[in-house]
Amino acid sequence: MPLIIAHRGASAYAPENTLAAFALAHQQGAELIELDVQPTADGRLAVFHDATTERWDGQPRPVTQCRFEDLRRLDIGGERVPALEEALAFARETGMGLNIELKATGMGARCAALVRAYAMVEQVIVSSFVAQALHEVRAVAPELARGYLMGSNSMRPDVRSRELWPFFALRAVAAVAWHPSYDLPAIDRILPLVRRAGYQVNVWTVDDPARMRALADLGATGIITNVPDVARQALSGTPD
Repeated sequence: MPLIIAHRGASAYAPENTLAAFALAHQQGAELIELDVQPTADGRLAVFHDATTERWDGQPRPVTQCRFEDLRRLDIGGERVPALEEALAFARETGMGLNIELKATGMGARCAALVRAYAMVEQVIVSSFVAQALHEVRAVAPELARGYLMGSNSMRPDVRSRELWPFFALRAVAAVAWHPSYDLPAIDRILPLVRRAGYQVNVWTVDDPARMRALADLGATGIITNVPDVARQALSGTPD
């Protein structure tokens, strides 16, 4: 059965990228938590998805120009923005894995240092859409597993070709995993080929039980989902 990877925690039911969402994902049977990490102006790594704070406070402040205390004051559906250290501590205490998505370059070394400090190297995979971010991690911590994220709506020919034939890109960053969007064109044909080449394939973001089962049948090693409880039921063979 594929691993159930909770997208920003159990984000269909609890505020995304918060400790509450992570705790609920654990209760619902997820094996890993996918979370987003961005650097702050004062050198911290915050668990936060958007490039600005506008969705939460109506102000288009770039996250990289905010201090961690500024982000901490945001109301995320009644919860607070955690630091990466808090997510690592939670994962270590619960035995869960983490899929840490780096949203930008320039923080690979800091991320790797924290993962090592919390003795979480074996429980973490670092992923990114940005190849340079993965190169940065590889340069300082080659032992950390890396996953290359790829979307489905790019109109750039170079990006589209990489999405439709990811092998060269995966090799270039020495990735262990491919993280494609569930609606990537021709994914049903490409996924088995990537698996046969020896890569893990963790597909995002899949909330439909039938699609989860279809991807599992194709050989997906992980299903990234907002609804870990639905995934657990769908993939365990329990009737809907």
